[in-house]
Amino acid sequence: MEQRISMTTLAVPDVAQARQFFEGGLGWEVNAAPSPEVVFFQVIGGVFALYSRDALEKEIGRGVTRDTTGAITLAWNARSESEVDETFEKAVSAGAKPVKHPEKAFWGGYSSYVEVPGGHLLEIAHNPFWVIETDGAITLPPPQPD
Repeated sequence: MEQRISMTTLAVPDVAQARQFFEGGLGWEVNAAPSPEVVFFQVIGGVFALYSRDALEKEIGRGVTRDTTGAITLAWNARSESEVDETFEKAVSAGAKPVKHPEKAFWGGYSSYVEVPGGHLLEIAHNPFWVIETDGAITLPPPQPD
């Protein structure tokens, strides 16, 4: 198996509301919406999907809760601290709930969190140790010897 994740899916109670946040509020472009139950966005290196919680439960055959599917956070990395500040404000203006305002992080970067429609957390951060390529892809530094 290749070391990659092809798609990230958020189970949300209201696909239209979540779509409006990402599309209308943040300016993302929908690439496919095969039904009112699911929306796909092309992102660097993969696909980001919004899926109706009810439809996903039907597809999986069990409930979709933190206990059944795990707890994750999403992250969007900025090229600078000022871009974190700008993006945090844009997300809040688009309807996200502020969870942690931008601040210096213990790991040497600058980080914030918002709750997006559907209840998921989105970290908006700047990591000065990572390279964000022109196309938006992230390059991690080489591993350090133990």
